[in-house]
Amino acid sequence: MSTKKMKALVIALVVMLIIAVCGYIAVDTLKSREEQAALEEQKSLSLFDFNSDSIDKVEISIPEGNFTIEDTADGWAITDTDYQYDISLNAYYINTICSYMSDLTALKKLSISTDELSGYGLDTPQKLTCRQGSEEYTIYMGNPSATEEYYYIMLPDDSTVYAIDFTKGQILKGGLDYLKDPYMITWMDVNISYIRLTNKNNTVFEIEKDDSGKWQMEEPLKHSPLNAANINSMLTSVTRLQIERFIKMAESPQDLVDYHLDNPAYQFALKTDSGETMTIDFAAFDKSDTSAYLVYEESGQIASMTVNSVSFLQTQASEIMTDKIYSPEIAEVSVLDVTVDDLHFTMNMNHEESKAYFQSDDTADEIEISGNTDEIQKNYNQLFLSVSNLTYDSLDVDAEIDQTAEPSVIFHYTLTDGTETELTLVPVDDTYYQAFLDGEYTGKIVRRRALSGTSGVLTYHEKMIDLLEMNSEKIQTSETE
Repeated sequence: MSTKKMKALVIALVVMLIIAVCGYIAVDTLKSREEQAALEEQKSLSLFDFNSDSIDKVEISIPEGNFTIEDTADGWAITDTDYQYDISLNAYYINTICSYMSDLTALKKLSISTDELSGYGLDTPQKLTCRQGSEEYTIYMGNPSATEEYYYIMLPDDSTVYAIDFTKGQILKGGLDYLKDPYMITWMDVNISYIRLTNKNNTVFEIEKDDSGKWQMEEPLKHSPLNAANINSMLTSVTRLQIERFIKMAESPQDLVDYHLDNPAYQFALKTDSGETMTIDFAAFDKSDTSAYLVYEESGQIASMTVNSVSFLQTQASEIMTDKIYSPEIAEVSVLDVTVDDLHFTMNMNHEESKAYFQSDDTADEIEISGNTDEIQKNYNQLFLSVSNLTYDSLDVDAEIDQTAEPSVIFHYTLTDGTETELTLVPVDDTYYQAFLDGEYTGKIVRRRALSGTSGVLTYHEKMIDLLEMNSEKIQTSETE
C-alpha cells in the first residue's frame, strides 16, 4: 500500500475514533444528567428524615377537635384539647405517627391548581405536626385516591400535591377512633382491686382486695374462699379485650335507647388501688348476634365488641371460688376442736415450741405428736387438712334454713391471734349438710362422703388412733424386752 493511501486510512481511523469518543461522551453525559435528574426527583419525594424517638410533641387537628399530645414522665398524654369528652389515649398510635412521619416518602408529585384542591380534600385538610423542640414537621392530609392507592397530602409553603402510600396515609389521617385506646379496660390487671358483675340488676359476684392484697368475696357469699389463680386469669383475659368499634358519645337518653343500653342486661364495675372507677354497661345479646353494645358510664362512650369477646359476662361466682368452705393454714391455728356425730377430738399446736398434741375420746390422755414417729406426724397433718380442706358439693344460696336444727358436725378453730371461728354442718338428710360459718349460712352444701371418704376426717382419725395404738404396743413390747 502506498504511503499516501496509508496516511488517508490512518486519518480516517482517527476521525472515526474521535467521533466514537465524542458520541460516548455525549451519551454518558446525557445518561448522567438523566440519573442526576432521577436522583433529584427521588430526593424531592423524600419529605422528612428525622429521629422518631426525638419527637416530644404531636399536634393533631381533626373534625372533632384539636389535640396537643406531649411526651411526659408518664408517657404520651393529651395536654391540651378543645374536644369536650375525656378519652383514654392510644399511646401506641402516637408512636406510629412519629415513626411513619420520620421517613415519609411520596410515591409521586402532582401539579394541581388551587381551585382543584377541593377534589383532593386539600381545601380543608387535617393538620398533623410532629415537634422536636423548636423543629416542626407538618403535613396537611387530604383524601384517598378513588382507587385507594394513595393519600393526597401537602406541606406548608409548598403548592405541590404529593401522593403517599394508602396504608400509611390511612394511619396518619387516622381520626378520633385511632386516638382512643382500643382496649376495653385501659388499666393493668395488677392495679385492679375491686370487681362487681351484675346480671339484670342481680349481683353475680362482688370481690375486693383486702389490705394485704388478698381477694375477698363480698357477694353473694361473704368471705367465701376464692381461687386467686382463676381471678387473675379472668383479669388477664378481660384487660386484653379490644373494642370492635367506637360508635358515638351518649349525649341524650335516646342515644342509649337506640342501642338498648337504657336498661342494660349486664354491668361490669372496676376500681383500682388508687381509687379510679370504671363502670361498663352491656346491652342484652344472644348467640345469633355478632356484636354486643356497651357504654362507659363515666365518659358516655358507646361502643361495640364481638360477642365472642364478652363471654366473661357469663362467669359464675363458683368459677372464682375454691371448693373449700373455710381453709386456714395449720400455721395460723393454735387449737382445732372437732365434733362429728359422737366423735370428738382436739388438736393443739404450739408453733413457738414446734410441738403438737392430740387428744380424742379414744385416747386416755393428750398425746404429744411432735415426739412420735414420722408416720404419725404425717397423719396428724393430713388429719388437720381433712378438716381445713373440707369441700362443698354444691351451692344453694336460697335454701330454707331450719333455725331450730342442731349441727351434728362442729369444727371450732382458735387462731394464733386469739380469733375463734366455728364451721358447723347441719344435716338436711342422711346425705347432705348445710354449712354455717360462725352461725351464718354459707349457701354451701356438703355431702357426707366429704367426711367419711378416703380423704375425710373420719378416715384420718381412725388411722391416727390405729397408729397411736400400734406405736404404744411397740413401746410396751420394747420396755418388756
